[in-house]
Amino acid sequence: IDFFTREKLEGMRSFMKLYSDTLSKTYGQWRVSSIQAAVSLGRGTYCARQLRILARAYITERKVLPINPYGRWSTTMLTDEDLLNEINLYLQELGNKITAEKLVSYLARPNVMERHSIDKTISVRTARRYLNILNYRFGEAKKGQYKDGHERPDVVQDRDTRFIPQMQQLLLRAQMFDRSGLPLPPPSSEGKLVIVWYHDESIFYAHDWRRKTWYPKDAPAQLHSKGEGISFMIADYVSAQFGWLVSPDGLERAR
Repeated sequence: IDFFTREKLEGMRSFMKLYSDTLSKTYGQWRVSSIQAAVSLGRGTYCARQLRILARAYITERKVLPINPYGRWSTTMLTDEDLLNEINLYLQELGNKITAEKLVSYLARPNVMERHSIDKTISVRTARRYLNILNYRFGEAKKGQYKDGHERPDVVQDRDTRFIPQMQQLLLRAQMFDRSGLPLPPPSSEGKLVIVWYHDESIFYAHDWRRKTWYPKDAPAQLHSKGEGISFMIADYVSAQFGWLVSPDGLERAR
């Protein structure tokens, strides 16, 4: 069966399942069940209304009406299975650089138009609709954990057995402050007062760019390296007592 017939049947099946299943939260609610089914297809109220028409017709006459539940156009190029497969391959080649404009340009190529008997180009809006139908969603890629080594076993062991205990001992002799920034009573531990200077940094990357594009709806999360391209770090030191680290005359800074 063609693409839209399959999608119609799946939408109708989902709709009737939501309506008739006693375990469904929308059991017995005709309109609400249709909306839920439309949402599961990535569509809206128009699709829900068409699903209700299709379901009534099937219940009454046991046949599926030739209705496209995804919009008001009569035909779509995506019913051509060969073109559909070709578009999917093209989108896979683009990877995370998919845009509606690129799909428009691809379908406007003379060889593609000739091969699939396309007589006119599509608009950007239509390309976005096609991407939605093909289960692509515009947004940021799902993120896995960063591969920065912070949770390596040797790093965790050093943090827990050396760094944290040592910092706890030093903080016993450091001036502490409450949540309002007011100093607490001086530390009672013997020894010199410890001044803690914290290292603060910001890193900028040469290849910082927007991360929103069209991704497959069910695309898995990917591991991302921490940063892209050459990095530029701006670092400084700060203390609760003295602020940013500067020279005694205030003319030179650690940054």
